[in-house]
Formats: sequence, C-alpha cells, structure tokens
Amino acid sequence: MVQSKHADSRKRPIHWTQSGNDEAPTTRRRGERLVGWSTSELAELTGTTVNTIRHYHKLDLLADPERMSNGYKQYGPSHVLRLLQIRRLRELGIPLADISSVEDDHEAQQLALKRLDVELGENIAELEKAREQIAKLLQHGAPIDTASEFIDIAATMSSPDRSLMSLYSRLYDETTMAEMKTIMTATTPYDREVDDLAEDADDATRARLAEAIAPSMKEHLETNPWLLAPHHGMRGDVAMGQSAIIGSITELYNEAQIDVMQRAFLQVYPTLDVAEEHRERFAAFIKARIAEESG
Repeated sequence: MVQSKHADSRKRPIHWTQSGNDEAPTTRRRGERLVGWSTSELAELTGTTVNTIRHYHKLDLLADPERMSNGYKQYGPSHVLRLLQIRRLRELGIPLADISSVEDDHEAQQLALKRLDVELGENIAELEKAREQIAKLLQHGAPIDTASEFIDIAATMSSPDRSLMSLYSRLYDETTMAEMKTIMTATTPYDREVDDLAEDADDATRARLAEAIAPSMKEHLETNPWLLAPHHGMRGDVAMGQSAIIGSITELYNEAQIDVMQRAFLQVYPTLDVAEEHRERFAAFIKARIAEESG
C-alpha cells in the first residue's frame, strides 16, 4: 500500500507547519531565531507587564535577549518558559529575592513552602476575622471605624464616644474592654442631652445634668474602681497611654461636656464605697498628672 505523502503531517502539531501546509519549517538562519517576540509581545504572551520584565532583568532573574540586525530585542522560547517559572513561584508567594536560591535546591524549596504555608495560614485567619468584622458592621449598620467590641451597640453611642473607645481598644486588654462595653451599654435618659450639650451651655444646665448623671457614674466607679486610676489593664507605656486618653477627651468633648463630667465626679467621689487602696491609687494618679503638667 502506498502511503500518502500527507500521512506523517497529520501526526504533527499544526504549529510545526507553515500556513497550515505540510512543508518543513523554514531553516533557521545563522544568528537569527525561528520565532521571537518583542518586549510587549512577551509581556502579553506570559500575562505580565513590560515594566515587570525590565525589573526581572535588573534583578538578574531573566537573561537579556538577543538583538536582531535592526537592533530590536528578540525574546525566544527560553524567556517565555523562564517568565512562566517566575510567575509560578510568585503565585506561591516566593519573594523575588529568594527565587534564585530556591529554584534549584529541593531542600530550600521545601523549607520555603513550609514557611509560606504558615504565613498563608496566618493571613487567612486575619482575612476571616476581617470578614466577620465586615459582616457585623453591615448587620448593625455601624460606622466603619467603630471598634470591634462596640459594633453591636454603636447605634447607642455618640461619635466622640466611639472614637474614644477606638483609642481604648488600642490601649487596654480584652478583659478591660469587656468591662468598658458593659459601662457603655448602660445608657441613661440624660446621655443624649449631654451628647448634644453646646459649649456655651449656662451654669444651671451644667449643674442639672451633673446632678442627673451622678448616680450612674457612682455605680460605674464602685463596680469598676480601676477607673479611678485608669492604668489597670493598660498595655504598653502607661504614662503615654494616659496622656493620649486625656488629650483625646479634650479633643472630642467640648468644655461644657467636660465640666458636667467633672462636676458629677466631684459630687460622687466623697461617697464612693470603694477600698482605700483605690482612693490611694487615685490620689497617686492625680499627683502624677499634676507633676507632669507642671514639668
């Protein structure tokens, strides 16, 4: 049986032929590639960018291409394969600085992959936590900057209170923040009036509101006597944290609101049912603040 001259060509990939016919590929000329691509074509082919390719050249991760007789760069198949290799390593999270050291070292590859696995696990945990926070913010319609502990009660809090609790959540441990949430949850009929108090409020209004909020302040201080010297549960530099709280209070609340809180405190402090040690800590706290301001 006579074999067709086209029989062998049907077994070849179509890109082996020219224009879809069965002619043999053109013989490569000396000094020239059979196939080649410009920088932009290489970028498109490998799903990267021209700037990325140039960056890889600077890092010696990608060999320089040959140049054609007209001076233009001509990348070949080896560059395509190398770029795809680099992309794969980057997809796995291998830093560019580590690629040269791990690509030909199996043990180094295994160590790098194990390290990346740990890092990715941590990142996934952080992302899952972020998603939970986003879901809670959406569920309660809370402002985006609300501290995580207060999302479910954000609707009952004033903007200054939310900002102050964001600072507290940075300064205090979880136990203390749980206690602060209990305090912030216990609202009074006068909270809104204090929140809306104008800076030029008259003395009678200030005195009335101080009298109104004094009972709830007394209850909070007796239940949480650490509030008298607020370094309990504070992380990091205590002096710095306390100065941040005091500075933020003067920034967030106007003079009339601060005056009302101070008047209420002066009313309840002499009657507080707390251990003497808490009063001593409060006295030491005030003394330290006076010394700091005097200095």
